[in-house]
Amino acid sequence: MKLDFHRKETPVGIVIISAACCMPGMAPLDEQARRIVEQAISETGIRAQVKIMPATTAFFGGVPKQIMAELINMSQSGQLPVPAILINGKPISYGMPELENVKSALLAVANANPR
Repeated sequence: MKLDFHRKETPVGIVIISAACCMPGMAPLDEQARRIVEQAISETGIRAQVKIMPATTAFFGGVPKQIMAELINMSQSGQLPVPAILINGKPISYGMPELENVKSALLAVANANPR
Protein backbone atom coordinates (compact mmCIF):
# COMPACT_ATOMS: atom_id res chain seq x y z
CA MET A 1 0.00 0.00 0.00
CA LYS A 2 1.38 3.38 -1.04
CA LEU A 3 0.75 6.34 1.23
CA ASP A 4 0.50 9.82 -0.25
CA PHE A 5 1.80 12.35 2.24
CA HIS A 6 1.22 15.24 -0.12
CA ARG A 7 -2.39 16.27 0.08
CA LYS A 8 -3.55 17.48 -3.29
CA GLU A 9 -5.76 20.50 -3.54
CA THR A 10 -9.20 19.48 -4.71
CA PRO A 11 -10.56 21.95 -7.24
CA VAL A 12 -13.88 23.64 -6.63
CA GLY A 13 -16.64 22.27 -8.87
CA ILE A 14 -18.60 24.87 -10.79
CA VAL A 15 -21.58 23.98 -12.96
CA ILE A 16 -23.23 26.41 -15.34
CA ILE A 17 -26.73 25.22 -16.24
CA SER A 18 -27.34 26.24 -19.84
CA ALA A 19 -30.65 26.55 -21.65
CA ALA A 20 -29.02 26.80 -25.09
CA CYS A 21 -29.96 23.16 -25.71
CA CYS A 22 -33.63 24.17 -25.72
CA MET A 23 -33.29 27.81 -26.77
CA PRO A 24 -30.27 28.36 -29.07
CA GLY A 25 -30.61 32.11 -28.58
CA MET A 26 -29.42 31.63 -24.99
CA ALA A 27 -25.90 30.62 -26.10
CA PRO A 28 -24.51 34.20 -25.89
CA LEU A 29 -25.77 34.48 -22.28
CA ASP A 30 -24.13 31.19 -21.41
CA GLU A 31 -20.86 32.40 -22.92
CA GLN A 32 -21.07 35.65 -20.96
CA ALA A 33 -21.72 33.70 -17.73
CA ARG A 34 -18.77 31.41 -18.47
CA ARG A 35 -16.49 34.44 -18.97
CA ILE A 36 -17.66 35.94 -15.65
CA VAL A 37 -17.00 32.64 -13.85
CA GLU A 38 -13.56 32.31 -15.44
CA GLN A 39 -12.71 35.90 -14.51
CA ALA A 40 -13.75 35.21 -10.89
CA ILE A 41 -11.54 32.12 -10.85
CA SER A 42 -8.63 34.08 -12.28
CA GLU A 43 -9.03 37.00 -9.85
CA THR A 44 -9.35 34.79 -6.78
CA GLY A 45 -6.67 32.31 -7.80
CA ILE A 46 -8.86 29.41 -6.66
CA ARG A 47 -8.50 26.13 -8.55
CA ALA A 48 -11.83 25.23 -10.08
CA GLN A 49 -13.28 22.98 -12.73
CA VAL A 50 -16.08 24.50 -14.79
CA LYS A 51 -18.67 22.35 -16.50
CA ILE A 52 -21.50 23.51 -18.73
CA MET A 53 -24.58 21.36 -18.15
CA PRO A 54 -27.51 21.44 -20.58
CA ALA A 55 -30.84 22.16 -18.88
CA THR A 56 -32.17 18.83 -20.17
CA THR A 57 -29.37 16.99 -18.35
CA ALA A 58 -30.07 19.02 -15.21
CA PHE A 59 -33.78 18.22 -15.49
CA PHE A 60 -33.20 14.48 -15.86
CA GLY A 61 -31.14 14.11 -12.70
CA GLY A 62 -28.03 16.17 -13.31
CA VAL A 63 -28.80 18.38 -10.31
CA PRO A 64 -30.81 17.84 -7.11
CA LYS A 65 -34.59 17.98 -7.51
CA GLN A 66 -34.89 21.00 -5.23
CA ILE A 67 -32.67 23.05 -7.55
CA MET A 68 -34.72 22.02 -10.58
CA ALA A 69 -37.88 22.95 -8.66
CA GLU A 70 -36.43 26.43 -8.02
CA LEU A 71 -35.55 26.83 -11.71
CA ILE A 72 -39.03 25.74 -12.80
CA ASN A 73 -40.78 27.97 -10.25
CA MET A 74 -38.73 30.97 -11.32
CA SER A 75 -39.43 30.38 -15.01
CA GLN A 76 -43.16 29.93 -14.33
CA SER A 77 -43.22 33.27 -12.50
CA GLY A 78 -41.70 35.01 -15.52
CA GLN A 79 -38.09 35.18 -14.34
CA LEU A 80 -35.20 33.94 -16.45
CA PRO A 81 -33.34 31.59 -14.07
CA VAL A 82 -30.64 30.52 -16.54
CA PRO A 83 -27.76 30.44 -16.81
CA ALA A 84 -27.70 29.14 -13.26
CA ILE A 85 -24.39 28.79 -11.42
CA LEU A 86 -23.74 26.06 -8.86
CA ILE A 87 -20.57 25.89 -6.78
CA ASN A 88 -19.94 22.49 -5.21
CA GLY A 89 -23.58 21.66 -5.85
CA LYS A 90 -25.05 24.76 -4.23
CA PRO A 91 -26.80 27.44 -6.29
CA ILE A 92 -25.15 30.84 -6.08
CA SER A 93 -26.77 32.56 -9.03
CA TYR A 94 -29.91 32.30 -11.14
CA GLY A 95 -29.79 34.36 -14.31
CA MET A 96 -26.72 36.33 -15.30
CA PRO A 97 -24.15 36.11 -12.49
CA GLU A 98 -22.40 39.15 -11.07
CA LEU A 99 -18.62 38.95 -10.88
CA GLU A 100 -18.38 40.04 -7.24
CA ASN A 101 -21.00 37.48 -6.14
CA VAL A 102 -19.13 34.66 -7.88
CA LYS A 103 -15.84 35.78 -6.36
CA SER A 104 -17.40 35.95 -2.89
CA ALA A 105 -18.90 32.49 -3.26
CA LEU A 106 -15.56 31.04 -4.44
CA LEU A 107 -13.72 32.63 -1.52
CA ALA A 108 -16.34 31.37 0.95
CA VAL A 109 -15.93 27.81 -0.34
CA ALA A 110 -12.13 28.08 -0.23
CA ASN A 111 -12.19 29.47 3.33
CA ALA A 112 -14.60 26.75 4.46
CA ASN A 113 -12.24 24.04 3.13
CA PRO A 114 -8.74 25.12 4.13
CA ARG A 115 -5.85 23.04 2.84
